[in-house]
Amino acid sequence: MHKKRILVCVSQSPASHKLIYIASQIAASEQAMFSAVCVIEPRHNTPEDTDLKRCMEHMDYARNLGADAELIFGHFIALRIAAYAKSRGASKIVLGRSILKKDIPVSRRYLAKELKILLPDIEVTTVPNTSHSYDEKEKPEKIRVRIGDIWVSAAILTVTTLLCWWFEKLGLNDAALITLYILAVLLISFFTNGYLCGIVSSILSVNIFNFLFTVPYFSLKSYAPGYPVTLIVMFLTAFLTSYLTAQVRRQAQQHAQNAYRTEILLSANRILERATDENEIFRSAADQVGKLLMRSVLLYPVRDNKLDIPIPVPFGEDEGSLRSSASISSEQKVAEWVIGNNVQAGASTGIFDDSAFWYLAVRVNDDDAVCAVVAIRIGKNEPIDPFDKNLVLAMLGECAVAIDKERLDRAGEQYAFRIEQEQMRSNLLRSISHDLRTPLTTISGNAAMLMSGDVPTENERQQVYSDIYEDSIWLIDLVENLLSITKLDNGHLGITLQPQDISDMIDAAVSHVQPRSKDHHISVIPPAELTIVNVDCTLFIQLLDNLLENAFKYSGENGDIMIETKRTGDNVVILVADNGPGIPDAEKEKVFDMFYTTQNHAAADDRRGLGLGLALCRLIVQEHQGTINVYDNDPHGAVFKITLPVINEDI
Repeated sequence: MHKKRILVCVSQSPASHKLIYIASQIAASEQAMFSAVCVIEPRHNTPEDTDLKRCMEHMDYARNLGADAELIFGHFIALRIAAYAKSRGASKIVLGRSILKKDIPVSRRYLAKELKILLPDIEVTTVPNTSHSYDEKEKPEKIRVRIGDIWVSAAILTVTTLLCWWFEKLGLNDAALITLYILAVLLISFFTNGYLCGIVSSILSVNIFNFLFTVPYFSLKSYAPGYPVTLIVMFLTAFLTSYLTAQVRRQAQQHAQNAYRTEILLSANRILERATDENEIFRSAADQVGKLLMRSVLLYPVRDNKLDIPIPVPFGEDEGSLRSSASISSEQKVAEWVIGNNVQAGASTGIFDDSAFWYLAVRVNDDDAVCAVVAIRIGKNEPIDPFDKNLVLAMLGECAVAIDKERLDRAGEQYAFRIEQEQMRSNLLRSISHDLRTPLTTISGNAAMLMSGDVPTENERQQVYSDIYEDSIWLIDLVENLLSITKLDNGHLGITLQPQDISDMIDAAVSHVQPRSKDHHISVIPPAELTIVNVDCTLFIQLLDNLLENAFKYSGENGDIMIETKRTGDNVVILVADNGPGIPDAEKEKVFDMFYTTQNHAAADDRRGLGLGLALCRLIVQEHQGTINVYDNDPHGAVFKITLPVINEDI
């Protein structure tokens, strides 16, 4: 069943806070979803606009109550609301109604009627406002003038007056003096904040000119017939110049601020895209939020629904002070409350308003769960601009998307790894069932011949014994390789490292394979000095056994095999060379892959081609922080080169 949705229509009126609260209660009582929308006419297009700020504050309050809120710019408010209500699937619309309607614009006054016409299937409810009215006059903001602006204005007017006195002595006419004062007003408007200094300087410049440079001197009276008009024109010119200059300066500041915000958002998007794990994403998001607001930021990753160690981004304070402020029990309670309730809290939110931080939840998109809590330092009398608040929410939304993508990628990698593991197991079982059949059949057949007495001569019996022995040894080696492969845990072997003499392990491996070497000749060239390596002795001997068995298989009868060990700096190099047919260049990188066998079977026994030996060799070498590769022997054959780090002989 489709769940109901309550849509509350918000304006810049102070009464909207109460309206939003009432709508949230209606949504809770009807177990419906909750949305809020505010339509702003395009003339309200700057972040500093009072109405726009108030609407943004209303949207923040709605989000704190669990609503998905959206700010829309455009004319024809009823049409905008109707379109939004249809897109969100609203079942009820809640509007505010003032007690005093006489000053409400007609378009606002008949909004409910228009919505009922546009949305006949949706219930429209109006809520009377008993605390505020739409025509309520708001208290004007306090006009604040910086002392520095007053000094700048006084200095410019003083210098201008002195220049006008000098120019008058030089015989220049009044037009030049008026131009100088207009220029002074322009400079004051440019170098001061706001409009007040420019307006006051416009009035003062006219009066100073009239007082000092018109007849009668040192009087505000003027006897010349054209002077009143001149003074009025001078005042209007100065006033317009001041106003337009202040406007241009303000717009330039806004453009610079918007450019900075845009750069931060683009930078955050690029950095989040390049991040490779959750910690890097969290660190990047905290850094960008701190740069945007120029405030200290703490980001708490959430693990198992609990706060993890925070990531600090201090601004204007040391990291220790930032951590200690956030570690207060009252602040911790706010952060934990945000996790449980999935809404904003802390300073400027109306929830735990005495907190020193503004807390926001970062929610992943898949299940709306909180993956992190961001704490932004807000000092007394240092509120965050509502426009910046919305930018922070957008930035944290990008962070949530990056987290969600990273988790999906990680899950995909894990799934691919499991698929690969299952494929490997499947290949292993298939290869084992195929390759074990032949030697087991040979062993059982030879044993049956011996038991039945069908082998007449001693030489034939010795050959049968030899075949049984070879097949059994091959099976033993295969089982050992399989046991090592099964030790894989997420791609790693469980090993025990101990200091070992490399020569002793080579001698042990040669002794182990000597009975199976037949007519092969094995030569060992030991290192010139004692060489100690940190290895798992059992696995390393198995590694050498596999390499020697591989050399036996492909070097043919009377093959020569050489093992050379030499020290090169901080590494030891072990070379296992044979004089067989060698390995084609196209297969050199593949011979270490699981279940891969070379195509050259001329000198090898096809039934012993499971393809585990060299793959296990690579795994063992990698676990010992070494490398293994293969290259051609001169004039023919192959050389396997193992490089391992050595340890200090004094150990």
